[in-house]
Amino acid sequence: MLRTLASFVLAAGLAAQSPSTDVSVGVFPFLVGNMDGRINEIVGNCQTHGIDTIYVSVFRATGPSTGDLWVTDSAGDWNAAWGAVRPGGAGIHLQNLIAAAHAANVRVVGIFKCFAETVQPDNAAHRQYLLDVIDYFVDAWQVNGQPVYDLDGIALDYVRYVGGTGVNATNVTNFVASVRQQIGSLSLHAYLLANRFSFDGPTYDAVFNSYTATMNTLTNQFGQNWQQLAAHLDVLMPMAYTADGSIYNTYARHQAYVRKTAEYARQACTLAGFPNRRVCPTVKTYTGDNETTTTQTIEASITGALLGGGNGYQSFRYQFLVNNPSWWTEMAQFAVPGCNWPRPSFTATGPKLSTTYDLTLTTDLDQSQSTLDVRFDFDNDRTFDTGWVPHGPRTALLRRPGTWYPTLQVRDANGHVATSRRRVVAGSAVTVLPPVISTANGGQAQIQIDVGSAGAGHSYLAIAGLSGSAPGFTWQPGFPVALNVDAITTLLAGDPNGGILLNGASTFDSQGRATALFTLPPGVVTFLAGFPMSWTFLAVDPLGQPSCVGDTKQLLLLL
Repeated sequence: MLRTLASFVLAAGLAAQSPSTDVSVGVFPFLVGNMDGRINEIVGNCQTHGIDTIYVSVFRATGPSTGDLWVTDSAGDWNAAWGAVRPGGAGIHLQNLIAAAHAANVRVVGIFKCFAETVQPDNAAHRQYLLDVIDYFVDAWQVNGQPVYDLDGIALDYVRYVGGTGVNATNVTNFVASVRQQIGSLSLHAYLLANRFSFDGPTYDAVFNSYTATMNTLTNQFGQNWQQLAAHLDVLMPMAYTADGSIYNTYARHQAYVRKTAEYARQACTLAGFPNRRVCPTVKTYTGDNETTTTQTIEASITGALLGGGNGYQSFRYQFLVNNPSWWTEMAQFAVPGCNWPRPSFTATGPKLSTTYDLTLTTDLDQSQSTLDVRFDFDNDRTFDTGWVPHGPRTALLRRPGTWYPTLQVRDANGHVATSRRRVVAGSAVTVLPPVISTANGGQAQIQIDVGSAGAGHSYLAIAGLSGSAPGFTWQPGFPVALNVDAITTLLAGDPNGGILLNGASTFDSQGRATALFTLPPGVVTFLAGFPMSWTFLAVDPLGQPSCVGDTKQLLLLL
């Protein structure tokens, strides 16, 4: 199509428009068919054209508490009551896609269609159903502790009221907050409705409605309050679809519309107190709705996204790009070559509370490992337990025995942050030998504590009680102790190195070990015969901050 004079002027300045290192493409297998055999094609096209992330549709809600799973059930525990798996054979083997993409340093984000005309965000049962479905993806683990689906993020689509009435934006915001809580530090993305009427209606003259007016429309008609959602999202993706035959018929207006969606998303983030949230508008790379995509509408959309303060852009959708090579060229023109994000990969081993993290496989194709910084969230609560430190192996002390889900974030020299998670089981830290003692004859028992080398030099206090282990008490936030405090607890804690308890308070040795000795005089407490005596410990680091607590083991008092 012929450009207007203004379009030529804009195009002349494009050389100054910096390409993005945050470029993605949306893959929708349910619209295509069986895409298992096209995984290498998808990844290869991303590598060739500088695409950093693949967004792939993995689940679509079809009605109240039901939907379709569009990937192979590699986890093996999809609930058949939730919906069909790969209806008609369409879909993709997600686990294989992730493996191929990660080998090429390309990231994979799973797309979840949340609501539909038949089920709106005010349906509490459906919201819980969606959380269960998301849990299927993020809480499926291999024996080695790696995720079955090692996704780089979760993207929420149709996270709004869909042609509904009685809109209550709180339902949408609270649902997104619930997803945020559930997936911890894993990256959370959302497609945001950016219909042109809200931005430019009813005149469509590219003299756009104010930020306030536009946000009020999106909130009141669709339940999407961008400013509130920005508090929970890592990436905001306004769906800025425009092409020839639409209400805009010039390069300049296509560009202006997408630019405005990026500007308002950025403004929402800033006003919410999160100015550095990523904004990546999705642009139209398909023909439909009486609109025809061209290389020029793609170029106008991409440059509009970047000029409006967007970090990058997403092509929507992949299957049309394949048949239009010139469209790939337009995308690549504004994409930094190669796959530019770090690839977090690690192993976590923890037979004791001391857990070792091997980051050897954490890499970045366009930067050396020496440029990477890492940080850890050991309990996946979105509060990072370490600051940013240089790339390298780490040993850390978990708070208590049990199953943990440590999260690793990697940051490259350009500020890109990528996330991955693992499962690790920290073993028992307390052993009582022998496990029985005679109240009539008396005797001694060793309370052996072993937290591993990361606890070397930490101070501990061995504690005990006769009242059982449940419900226990919370020593400090995040440090529950499976012991009921009673008079025995107070007695021993008050004199941990006295006559009947020796070395009950001291410091761990260089291996993180210590042994307390409990001595029971003969015939003094025969009335306690038959009672189990529960033992555990509390520990603080050299700065006096709580570091770990033990599991609870019993010493049975016999006659």
